[in-house]
This record gives sequence, C-alpha cells and structure tokens, in this order.
Amino acid sequence: MRKLRRSFHEINKAPAGERFRRYHYRRRGRHHPWLRPLILIAGILLVVLGFLLSLPPLVPGFLLWVPGLALIASQSILTASFLDSSERWLRRWYRRLSGNGNNS
Repeated sequence: MRKLRRSFHEINKAPAGERFRRYHYRRRGRHHPWLRPLILIAGILLVVLGFLLSLPPLVPGFLLWVPGLALIASQSILTASFLDSSERWLRRWYRRLSGNGNNS
C-alpha cells in the first residue's frame, strides 16, 4: 500500500498535462523486461474491472481506473502521452463549460 500511495502522490504532484509522461520516465527501466507484459496486463485488468463495476448504480468502480491507467502509462509512453493530452483537453472543456476561463 505504501508504494501505491507513493505512486499516487507522485502522479498527483506533477503539473496537469505532464503527469503521466513524468511518471513513465521515472518508472522506465525499473523492472525486469519480463515483468513489463505482466504490469500491462494488470493495468488493463484494473481498468476493465473498474468499468464493469461502474455499470451497476452506486458502485464506484471508476476508482480502479486511475491505478490501472497509471500501471499502463508506466510501461507505455504512447498511453502516457494520450492521458496527458486528454487531461489538458478535459480541463479546457471544463473551463469553457463552467465559464471559468477565456477561450484557452
């Protein structure tokens, strides 16, 4: 649990739009090459399980998405870049809808 908490704080402290790439670069090469597919599979399983648990009402399955996506991003720079650009886009979209920003 300590490692999971540390990883969460590491991702959360980074600036928006750079979180997952920074996490990827810090985690790159820390594991044996044969562990990489296992980490990817674990991340995918967490995301899928979180999605399935989100289907019934009142079950917060989305809480499994973040660790799952972090596991995937730690092994895939493409996923990390996609998550960072998605975060920037969602933040711009939210600011526009909420009226808390200019057209930036």
